[in-house]
Amino acid sequence: MIWRGTLQACVAAAMLLATGAHAETVLRFGHPNVAGEISSKLYDEFVARIAERTDGEVTIQVFPGEQLGKETEMVQQLRDGVLDMTAASMAATSTLVPAMEIPSAPFLWQNWLEAEAVISGAAMQPAFDELEEKHNIIPLTKIWYWGWRNFTLSEKPVRTPADMAGLKIRVPESPVWVEMIRGIGAAPTPIPFSDVYTALQQGTVDGQENPIPTIYARKFYEVQSYIVMSRHMLQNNLILMNKDSMAKLDPRHQRIILEEVGAASAKMTLLQQRAEENMLKEIAETADVTIVDDPDREAFAEATTEAVFAALAERWGADRITTVRENISATRGQ
Repeated sequence: MIWRGTLQACVAAAMLLATGAHAETVLRFGHPNVAGEISSKLYDEFVARIAERTDGEVTIQVFPGEQLGKETEMVQQLRDGVLDMTAASMAATSTLVPAMEIPSAPFLWQNWLEAEAVISGAAMQPAFDELEEKHNIIPLTKIWYWGWRNFTLSEKPVRTPADMAGLKIRVPESPVWVEMIRGIGAAPTPIPFSDVYTALQQGTVDGQENPIPTIYARKFYEVQSYIVMSRHMLQNNLILMNKDSMAKLDPRHQRIILEEVGAASAKMTLLQQRAEENMLKEIAETADVTIVDDPDREAFAEATTEAVFAALAERWGADRITTVRENISATRGQ
C-alpha cells in the first residue's frame, strides 16, 4: 500500500536524523601535477585520509595533470566557485593578488627555514587577507615546499650573468621571471609549461629554469646539456580552497581537512628535500649532463634582485616589499 511505503520512508528518515548521519559532500580538487611526482602521491594520501576520518561524509574528486585547465585557470575557477580546491604556486596566485609573488623574487632567501617563517608569518598576511576578502579563497596551508629553481641549458655552461647574454630562456608568463631574465641580460621567452620539453628539444629556446624535482619528473635533462645550480628562486606552493565551500562543511570536517593538509605539507618538505638530492645524483649518473655547481650566485644576485624589486614595486606595493624584507632581516637577526 502507498501509505505503508510512505510510513516506512518517514521512519527511515527519522532514524537517519536521530543517528546524526550526514549526506555525503563531494569536493572537486584540480591540480597540475602528474603521476609519480611526490605532490601527487601526497594529494591522494590526504584525500584518502579525509574520507576515512569523516567516515565518507566528505569525499574529494581529484583531477590531476591540468585536466581542468592550466594552473592560473584553476585559481580563477576556485575564485568563481567552479572548483573547491586547487594546488598552485604563489606566482600563479599572484594573478589575483600581485603581492603573492614577492616570495618568488630572485635571491631573496638564504635558506628554507627563514622562507617558511616569513611566508607563514605576519609579513605576508595582508596578501592572504586580500586573497580571502576580494577573491573568496583561503589557504589550507601556506607552505608546500617545491624546491630551489635552477637553470638548464643546451649549448654552454653558465657561471656568470655575462655567460647568459643573448640566450633565449623559457619563463612562465609571470612578471618576476621576465624581469629576472632581463636583468641577467638574456631574452625571456614565455612558453606554456606543457610545451617546454618540445621547445627545448627543437631549440626554440636555449634553456629553462625549474626545481630539480620538476627537471627530473619532466625529463628536461634528456634535451639539455647543462644543469646550473643557481638556486635563484624558491618555489613554494599553496593548497587553496574556496571560502564558501569550506564554510558549508561541518566544523569537525573543516578541522580534519586542515589537519590532514597540514600533515601532508610537513611531509612534503621532508620528502621533497630528500628527493632533490637523490634526483640530482641520479641525473648526474645516468644522463649525458654536466652539473655546474659553482655559478657566481653573488653576481647573479647583484644583476637581478634590486632590478626586479624596482621594476615591480608598483605591481607588488612598495610598502609590502619593505615589510617582507624587514621581516627577513629580523628573522636572520634572531
